[in-house]
Amino acid sequence: MKVFFTKPTKADYEDFQKTLGDGSVLDGRIKIIVTDENGNSGYTFMKEEQREKLGDEYITSHAALEYSSFCEEYHVKISENDFYNDPAKYPVKVVPLYFEGTEGCREIYRGKETGKIYIRENHFPKEQFAKWYICGKRREIDEGNEPRANLIFEFDGQTEKVKYDDWNGVAAYSDTFNVNFNSNA
Repeated sequence: MKVFFTKPTKADYEDFQKTLGDGSVLDGRIKIIVTDENGNSGYTFMKEEQREKLGDEYITSHAALEYSSFCEEYHVKISENDFYNDPAKYPVKVVPLYFEGTEGCREIYRGKETGKIYIRENHFPKEQFAKWYICGKRREIDEGNEPRANLIFEFDGQTEKVKYDDWNGVAAYSDTFNVNFNSNA
């Protein structure tokens, strides 16, 4: 794979203007062009801050081409899973919790050490999946932040680890979801 970094071209701005009615969405972005050994090529636009955060070496080693039969063209995918799940960058940390109650499919916890509110949006039994949120003083998901990867939430002797996945951010996915995390909820 060959990976090139360049600025969006005038033609890119014109295409976005025609398609979206606003070419300025490309402001502050870098164009990443990927070509495979068969000559297939695709591109994506990434925010410059994200490029700086991930670094060119990481982007180059994680860039992949995917063919879309619907669009009849190649697209560039850059998985960020390895970056955010790296324990050297985001060390494993246990967060002990108190249970405060439920609100529908949401379980409300308070951190034993910080007093912060943690919301676990439990999608079991439909899916083995739980989305976690960290809130300040209010129990509102809209005001909550996604936790970082590699946190292990602990309640009543049970643990559940969250990790990052490109599909839906940081959550407890089927391989880290604990069906017994809170059997009283």
